[in-house]
Amino acid sequence: MARIIYGVAGEGFGHSSRSHLIGQRLINAGHDVMFVGSQKSLLYLRQYFGDRVKEIFGLSFAFEGGRIDKSETLKKNLLKLPEANRQNDELFKQHFEPFDPKLIISDFEPFSAWWAWRNGIPFVSIDHEHVLTLCKLEHRVKNWFSRLTAETVTRCHYVGAVAYVVINFFKAPLRIDSAVLAPPVVRPVVTELKPTAGDHILLYSTIGENRERLREMLSKYSDCKFFIYGFDKNLGSPLDYKNCTFKKRSTEGFLNDLAAARGVIASAGFSLLSECLYLKKKMLLQPVAGQYEQVINAHYIEKLGLGISTKDLDETAISRFLQELDKPLPDDERILWPNNEEFFKILQQQLDNLESPVDIALT
Repeated sequence: MARIIYGVAGEGFGHSSRSHLIGQRLINAGHDVMFVGSQKSLLYLRQYFGDRVKEIFGLSFAFEGGRIDKSETLKKNLLKLPEANRQNDELFKQHFEPFDPKLIISDFEPFSAWWAWRNGIPFVSIDHEHVLTLCKLEHRVKNWFSRLTAETVTRCHYVGAVAYVVINFFKAPLRIDSAVLAPPVVRPVVTELKPTAGDHILLYSTIGENRERLREMLSKYSDCKFFIYGFDKNLGSPLDYKNCTFKKRSTEGFLNDLAAARGVIASAGFSLLSECLYLKKKMLLQPVAGQYEQVINAHYIEKLGLGISTKDLDETAISRFLQELDKPLPDDERILWPNNEEFFKILQQQLDNLESPVDIALT
């Protein structure tokens, strides 16, 4: 039995759901796990692990017009640093030191990783973000500023991990020996779904799309049915407009509609992208402006024939996407399809290499 601290980034659903799955595996294998999270990850993980979850200060983003405002993000986090230091020092003294962990795992959570580095405790990084710094990728010159910003943020998050498990959906050459690629993992609730080829397209908007403009544009495709999520404000019940149905937030409803969709239109976040890959759904991806990780995701989705990438969600992009839907998915050895079993096999190999190995086999 090992005592493990698992740090989870506060922004983004993917960090929380992935850490839930991996953390539960560690517990089921007999280890004592303390989770630390902030904001969304704190609320999410406490639903499942209760008092095992402690609060840590977490970095957050400021948004303006559907894109990350880099200057406001920097100012927002700098202003909070005095309180952050006080909060985290208290956490370290009251919980980390008495717990005496033998391993730290970080899913893009910097403060637990820094504490491990300062105290000489091995830590393992498990995330998707390090694909930007640890993999050799194709980059477009026009995105140089977003690329520079994203790579700088990623490099500054933490250094010194004994292993970097880079979760990704395509193979790419690695830059360092301590990094390893692993396929995406998906939630058990997704693996239990039975995908079908329905007659609707699922659209999930997270970037402030204008509902009226969207429904007018989509109504031009009268032969297609669209189920639309992400417009909960002032939406008392599902709202039908010609061939569009706007739906309220519902995890079960969304996943059922996802499993039965002909295709999916969304931003290029890694979590939903992974679930689409698992369910074999083609995608039309519109990266959130200013999020270079999403730009890379969308670029490789199109490069590998898994969908379409677009800067603007317009009639040209939708028409291109509709033409792609009836084409078969590619059989390309460069694709890393989601595979929970293979992921845990790769993670076990990294944990076996620790000075004090950690066994995650289920008895």
